[in-house]
Amino acid sequence: MVCPQCGKAMRPGFLQGGRTLVFNQKQYRVSIAPRKEGDVEIVWNLAADADFHGFICTDCGLVVFDYEHPMDRWL
Repeated sequence: MVCPQCGKAMRPGFLQGGRTLVFNQKQYRVSIAPRKEGDVEIVWNLAADADFHGFICTDCGLVVFDYEHPMDRWL
């Protein structure tokens, strides 16, 4: 995949995270759930961690992943 930010090659891999992950439009001191319209709850699973297939650009730091399709860690 070509990086949409800098045009260099991105490496495929896996973004592995914890049990909660939220994309908020504003930075909060503590963020455990979306608070406003437009905030996105990416992961909310207290029983298991989440993995996502994605790509990383080690030149500019951009990470791209499909948050709507988490993977099963125990394939």
